[in-house]
Amino acid sequence: MKKNFPILVSLVLLTACTSAPADSVAATPEPTATPVITLEPTPSPTPAPTMAVYDEVSFDDWRDGAGCTMPDYTFSAPHKPQPQEQVTWPTDGVTLCYNAKTLEEAAEVFHTTVENLKELNPDWQDKYSRAIGCYWALKVQAEPYTLPMNNVVTVTVNAPWVESYYDRTEVCDVPASLDKQARAVLASAYYFQYHWWGMHAGFLPYEKLDEPVGFFNYRAADGAFYTKFSEFGSFLHTVYSDAWVDDMLSMDPALFAEGENDTILTLDGDRGGNIAYCGHLFTEPELQPDGSLAFWQLSLTCESDDFKGWAGEETIVPDTATVTTVRLVPTENGWRVDALELPN
Repeated sequence: MKKNFPILVSLVLLTACTSAPADSVAATPEPTATPVITLEPTPSPTPAPTMAVYDEVSFDDWRDGAGCTMPDYTFSAPHKPQPQEQVTWPTDGVTLCYNAKTLEEAAEVFHTTVENLKELNPDWQDKYSRAIGCYWALKVQAEPYTLPMNNVVTVTVNAPWVESYYDRTEVCDVPASLDKQARAVLASAYYFQYHWWGMHAGFLPYEKLDEPVGFFNYRAADGAFYTKFSEFGSFLHTVYSDAWVDDMLSMDPALFAEGENDTILTLDGDRGGNIAYCGHLFTEPELQPDGSLAFWQLSLTCESDDFKGWAGEETIVPDTATVTTVRLVPTENGWRVDALELPN
């Protein structure tokens, strides 16, 4: 039963978090579980790094060096991931799925073969979506996958100058084994993507332009997250890798562009979410040969035909986990997000 309804008005398809009490930061605990999956092919015993691993940058130095007004951050103590209301974490394993541009890509990531993927997905040809250019929800292993229950830290991101109460704050969980600066940068990316590059696209409030500029009919107005493109650019480069920012601003159509007098041109749109979404979990971040940190975000859904929605009082047990990769890359000014998709 298909329950995923991504709709983004006049825009390209873009790819909540559970909450917990926000107290003071506690020491990072030892990882509580070892993932049974790996992100990359097993490296050679002595891989040659292709990116320097820089010294740790403190949270305060990262935030103070942003070159723009940054949100406020509050960090909870590490805790076990908490299911959202009506959800119970499954104990018997789930079906592990992946969205891939090609079957070869999925085979490489999961250390299997294209032939095996076709056996696991007899309807593999029907799983290809021309709208998004990928194979949707490919089953990638025959045996049930046991979900990791690694500790998380709840980060509250608050931009008090934002006019909309809904857009002012985001509360999200991130892996507890990340350092404080990495926790903040990942939470900042969730914040930005949930509010202006995901569920909604474009800044609010906005002013209508006298004349359209390409696809753009609006500019960000007072009360928006940013109104000056120079400050917005500083935020993006403080949170994301240069490559990620370049890709975002060069999309066709892009959601944002620089206007006259350092203004921000913006589009306006929304998309729906997956009604069967039950929350998400993380594998433990692992240092890669290139110096990056990579781990899996596991988006949990209930794909059973018995799922009737959330109107009743029955407990929902997710049965499917869809994998996306989260990647942080090191720079001289701290970690930057290089890969992240919203879990819903």
